[in-house]
Amino acid sequence: MNKGAGSGQKMILISVALLLAIVFPHIAPYIALASEILIFALFAMAFDLMLGYAGMLSFGHAAFFGLGAYTAGLILKDLYPSVPLALLGGVITSSLAGFIIGFLSIRRRGIYFTMVTLAFGQMFYFIAFKWTGLTGGDDGLQRVPRPSLGPLDLKSQIVFYYFLLFSVIVCAILLFRIVNSPFGKTLQAQRENRNRAMSIGYDIDRFKLRAFILSAFFSGLAGGFYALLLNFVPLNSLHWTNSGEVVVMTITGGMGTLFGPVLGAVCIILLRDIISNFTESWTFIMGLLFMAAVLGFRGGIIGILRSKLKLSI
Repeated sequence: MNKGAGSGQKMILISVALLLAIVFPHIAPYIALASEILIFALFAMAFDLMLGYAGMLSFGHAAFFGLGAYTAGLILKDLYPSVPLALLGGVITSSLAGFIIGFLSIRRRGIYFTMVTLAFGQMFYFIAFKWTGLTGGDDGLQRVPRPSLGPLDLKSQIVFYYFLLFSVIVCAILLFRIVNSPFGKTLQAQRENRNRAMSIGYDIDRFKLRAFILSAFFSGLAGGFYALLLNFVPLNSLHWTNSGEVVVMTITGGMGTLFGPVLGAVCIILLRDIISNFTESWTFIMGLLFMAAVLGFRGGIIGILRSKLKLSI
């Protein structure tokens, strides 16, 4: 397929995706579900920067998501009810945590890296669980307000959805620019062959640390939006199962594409909502579906679209 046809396909797919995103809250079971999908789509794209492009499997990304949520919630509740200030505080906290955890983790490789990130993630979970005076402990952070943003009444679910959609689109554009920049190409090069990338002079650990911080930044932003959506920060936003869920979304959708994790988030959250309405064993069914997807379609949903429909995405 020539380059022009591939670009045309991408533009068509992006246009269709935007149209669906615009009308989605009107056809979704409820608007809050549509907003939750957008938040986890952003979280999955942030995680894909780590896994799909840098080749680092982290099981501690719930730490950044949860820190962004708790920081935003505490600012809104106890400091000053400002949405930009809350989101800024969330991304600063998550980015700082990303720098610290990344600096201590990136020199590990393979399963050792994964286990170190998991350990850090669970450390933050237990701190939040025990620090009840600040975080609410097992009950979570209650009564987080959602103030207006200038003329935007964010208390309206539909207004909040479109504010969130605009924000996620901006983040997606930034992430696409990052992964297609020389920085992004270097990340992919070291993912494919670390030794070759080092032999031509790249400081691999520095590139990986930057990717870690950027991923933590966008994960924390997703967490801040989550606090606004729920008017509440649940303790399990920091739990390793939240990290596991975003791993599932990324692999199911297709790693190293950014668009794939978005599809994964849509499918996983919609299926979870539908199946949980019929049975309490929905986690078992979701596990079976995930195993089937991994074993049957190694490239995820994006891989299916590429092979069956001959799409260049």
